[in-house]
Amino acid sequence: MAQSGWLTARKLLSDRGIVAFALLGVLPDVDFLFGVHSAYTHSVGAIVVVGLCGGFAGTRKGLRASVAAAAAYGSHVVLDWLGSDGIAPIGVMALWPLSSEFFLSDRYLFMSVCREYWLVDCWWHNALGLSRELLILGPVALGAVFVMRRRFNR
Repeated sequence: MAQSGWLTARKLLSDRGIVAFALLGVLPDVDFLFGVHSAYTHSVGAIVVVGLCGGFAGTRKGLRASVAAAAAYGSHVVLDWLGSDGIAPIGVMALWPLSSEFFLSDRYLFMSVCREYWLVDCWWHNALGLSRELLILGPVALGAVFVMRRRFNR
């Protein structure tokens, strides 16, 4: 949910900024490449690192860029915590490096992702899950765009 970073950033944004925050919102899933999904990249430790890097990249607007980058990245961790998970370890390692425990909300807002891609039912399940995510997050994203465009036009 990169719009949290966008709302925090306010005047930092151009179209390239919006794309950068959207990429930060999906960046935690880079851990799929290393076979450790929902671990270190889905944690407060990673959020702090991204926030510090965002502050350095933001130069003159360091604190605002830092908070915006951390919010965009951290939104992914929160949304994964609200999802359903059927593959061990269950949940996200949200408090790492303070704890290596995995956490998952007991209120599933989002569906689990099927990883048995060779099955037709898996594709239907994932399409339904994506549709649900778009129905939930789409209005939030459009609302953020509307609010920011109004602010920029003043």
